[in-house]
Amino acid sequence: MPALIRQVSSHTTPLASRFISSARMWFSLAVLVGLFGLTALEPRAQESTAQPTQEGLRLGRMIAQSELEFGWRQLFVGGNRNLYRSQINLDEGLRLLGLSFTSRYPENTGSLFDLLTYSMASWGGDPYNTVSLRVEKRGSYRFDFGYSRIVYYNFLPTFANPLRERGEELGQHSMDAARRRSEYRLTLFPDADFRIHLAYERTAQFGSAFTTFPIGLDEFVLLDPPRTTTDDYRVGVDVRLGRLHLTVEQGVRAFKNDIHTNQPEGTINLGNNRNPANPTSANPQQIFLQTFARDSGIRGLVPTTRLGLHGRVHRTVLLSGRFAYSDARIDFTRQEEATGNLFDLSVLRYVTTQTSTSLAHASRPNALADASVNYHPHRRLTFTNTVRFQHFTVAGDVRTRTEQKLSADLRGPLPSPQTRLVTEWLGARTSVDSFFNYVESAVELTPRVVLRAGHRFAHRRASLHRPEAGEREESELNAHAVLGGLSFRATPTLRLFAQIERGSSDNVFTRVAPRRFTRLRTRAQYRPTTSLTLGLQLLVTDARNPNPLVDDMRRNRGLTLMTLWTPDERFALSLSYTRTDITSAILVLHPRLRTIESSQYVAKDNFVDGDLIISPLRNLRLALGYSVVNAQGTFPLNFHQPRGMIAYTFPKRFTWSIGWRWYGYNQKGFALEDYRAHTLTGSLKIAF
Repeated sequence: MPALIRQVSSHTTPLASRFISSARMWFSLAVLVGLFGLTALEPRAQESTAQPTQEGLRLGRMIAQSELEFGWRQLFVGGNRNLYRSQINLDEGLRLLGLSFTSRYPENTGSLFDLLTYSMASWGGDPYNTVSLRVEKRGSYRFDFGYSRIVYYNFLPTFANPLRERGEELGQHSMDAARRRSEYRLTLFPDADFRIHLAYERTAQFGSAFTTFPIGLDEFVLLDPPRTTTDDYRVGVDVRLGRLHLTVEQGVRAFKNDIHTNQPEGTINLGNNRNPANPTSANPQQIFLQTFARDSGIRGLVPTTRLGLHGRVHRTVLLSGRFAYSDARIDFTRQEEATGNLFDLSVLRYVTTQTSTSLAHASRPNALADASVNYHPHRRLTFTNTVRFQHFTVAGDVRTRTEQKLSADLRGPLPSPQTRLVTEWLGARTSVDSFFNYVESAVELTPRVVLRAGHRFAHRRASLHRPEAGEREESELNAHAVLGGLSFRATPTLRLFAQIERGSSDNVFTRVAPRRFTRLRTRAQYRPTTSLTLGLQLLVTDARNPNPLVDDMRRNRGLTLMTLWTPDERFALSLSYTRTDITSAILVLHPRLRTIESSQYVAKDNFVDGDLIISPLRNLRLALGYSVVNAQGTFPLNFHQPRGMIAYTFPKRFTWSIGWRWYGYNQKGFALEDYRAHTLTGSLKIAF
């Protein structure tokens, strides 16, 4: 464990050392020069007039427009940098904040394309980057490309960390991985009654992560880097048949997941329990893991067929429906070898070497069909009915072969090493059928009052068959819910909305699905003037699953107040306050003591957010904001985020801006996770 912590700590060392002091000095001087320039230009700004909107740069028959924004971000972090990266993860350095380019031919007269748009955002080291491209020739084709990269960093000291009280900060399921996604889509004849579209999408995830290897009474932390890729291929047609629109699409998804889980060579892993195993026995020994290697691979293929139909079959009837069928198949292989001095509870013996292999296969055919009918017989009366049916089956089996070399038991050493061989075969088949129907009616009593009423019915039936054990289980559930709503426009400036829903079921289907629940939602909006808007939202939820093995109880209260004031184009003020009161309790099985205990969660959270935007001069824009989270209950904390920005637009298409944001995180009673961070960003935007 210490070796692993040192390895990760070296990976997450602050990056400030790579920036020399001259860069900091340059940034500070640029800020001062920019502020001095604003002061010098203020009289000219007061006398200037608004610049006319530019139509773009003409290149022959083509009109082009572009905008480029780049800058530098400076970062100052104090406290727990790992938690800062897990929540914010903005680093310092030169950044391409945004780039956009548009070229078009008036009246669609281009030879290859009529419209081309391209954009980029957040490049140069930020945890999320995007690119988008569209090329279109009216009547012939439309091509779209999109790319995104997102970094998932999770290194919370309190997450999956049973050794926190020892001062170790390594969360045993921490992750530092990146996910890349790219999508290509081509549509032929986009304006015709018969359209063809082809699409390809690829998603890949890679990086570093940790997992645990449990055996006996101990767990060992191991490196577990993810390596996953997914490829989606789709081809389809869209056909317009009079008033109806038909869509047919065939897709195939192929994915793989190859993970090599290992322990660094030469490391002795003592696990989470550093004490010798069974200290009261006649033969106590220290448990440790010397070497570990696991290679697992997953291969999957999911062909999917989709049909869709929607349109207006009559002036009073709107119809839509879809059908989808997929047949997923997955193959899994695993090879694992561990050496050391381990302990197996199933035989109460010490193990020096364990080798295990597994082969598994699973399939999941799934059929989904739904339809919706909207009937509008009168201008003040509307009926809507939605029906959905789904059936899927998950069938699979796994074969495992485990070989162990045993050295001793609790009483002492054995005469000679022995070998233990265990082979297992597990197979199961689960089938689920579900039916859903929702009917709603809306009546406009007056132009100001609308009443709504609805009923929702759900039926689910699940069966589990385990042939090797000769077991079969079945379960059914019928759930009903009634809804009522009111929309009331009391005056042209005051609008009210309320909806209540009560539901119950005759059985427990899952632990988190309540058997009885009540939900109340209300909204109000008041606009005393055209520049002032006041809003209120209220959410009340009570849910209960009264079962001797579950006894799940949830209580949620939420209140939001909002204000927006925009007296003119140079001033805007927005304020909001949200109060959340959550209480939850559920029975759980203690993993080691095998006793039923109650898990409770309480949250009494307050969230305040405010933003002020003013333009004292025609080309000068100032913005101030503040957000604060005050959480009380199970996880009490305070999180402050003040911010500010100043921007000045020069007469010839240049905009200079500088922004500041502060993050102050304080978890009450656990200072290990506290941090304070400042980000200072200066940028220049150029419009062509």
